[in-house]
Amino acid sequence: MSIIVLRWWPRLLPLLAATISVGTDAWVVAGFLPRLADDMGVSIATAGLSVTVFAVAYALAAPVLAALTSTIRPRLVITVALAVLSVANIACAVSTGFTLFLGGRVLAALAASIVTPAAGVLAARVAGEQHRGRALALVIAGLTIATAVGVPVGSALASVASWRAALLGVAVLGITAGLLIHRTAPNPPAGARQRVAERLAPLMQPRIVAILGLTTLGMAAAYVPYAYVARLLPTGNSGWLVGVLTAYGIGAVAGSLASGNLTDKLGSNRTLAIAYVLMALSFAALAARPSAIAVVAAAAVWGAASWMQTPPQQHRLLAAAPTNGPVTIGTNASALYAGIAAGNALGATLLTAGSTYMCLVAAAGAVAALMWNLVLSLRPRRAEVVL
Repeated sequence: MSIIVLRWWPRLLPLLAATISVGTDAWVVAGFLPRLADDMGVSIATAGLSVTVFAVAYALAAPVLAALTSTIRPRLVITVALAVLSVANIACAVSTGFTLFLGGRVLAALAASIVTPAAGVLAARVAGEQHRGRALALVIAGLTIATAVGVPVGSALASVASWRAALLGVAVLGITAGLLIHRTAPNPPAGARQRVAERLAPLMQPRIVAILGLTTLGMAAAYVPYAYVARLLPTGNSGWLVGVLTAYGIGAVAGSLASGNLTDKLGSNRTLAIAYVLMALSFAALAARPSAIAVVAAAAVWGAASWMQTPPQQHRLLAAAPTNGPVTIGTNASALYAGIAAGNALGATLLTAGSTYMCLVAAAGAVAALMWNLVLSLRPRRAEVVL
């Protein structure tokens, strides 16, 4: 690692803590849905609405809130948003009715939709053009670390204590990350003042729409079998499930970090091509119904390929819309969550057809994303990025 790299990456560690908080909050509820349903007196399907509500609120709010906050210093934006995130989790933890719980989840989603885009823009400013891909990857790694570590820890806490304790733990995590941001994160000036309509205007550009469409398609393909990973294991090997999930999480962290370096060296197009090829191959392997240990190995590749997508996509959007970094990255986060929701819904529909068919459809989605990426690479738009 060069001396230049050493100058910027330690300054991004508080931003990593911020995205770990957001990622843990986004997915931790899935680990205690049955307990939540019993406590609230609702069905598991109804309790699951809290996950859907979070994803929808995040997807709808991210670009608008990014535009509204783009004229405020990003460090202040992130600090306040993390404080709101913590308050929302406390409200959920002490709620006595499911309606109040849903309201808290919506508030948490609004706060989370501000944190990730603002952290990405701040990281890109700190690192500079030469290391922008690696900086974005480091911040996004927080979401994958949450998948590999934060969510399992939250689920374990819910098992040992209660789901309320798990949410209070997320609140403490958010407060801690906010304090780190406030005290140690870089504090560059805010972006130029523009009307919200002007900030959102680039989202109407065909190339921006095409890039965001690729984010949705790629994440949808990646998440078709995720919620039903237990079905991918051979009969009688359910004990391997923890190993599969752990392998996926480790692969996700490794993939998100590696993609930043690859993006800086190879460019976004080639990095994404590698990701989609690996994803298609891993799904093809899973469709063959291999042994349990082979499922673990394929899950590691699957996780790496899935989370290799985000840094190069963010890099590509920053180049396509150089004066609207917060909005484009915020909208990419919306597209990402929309893809995850669509993939999960498609997986549920395909479940009755069998895991082999489900994995083949996911592989076809990865191939379609590869083709989409090829089309985008034929007419690249290069621009100097001014955040």
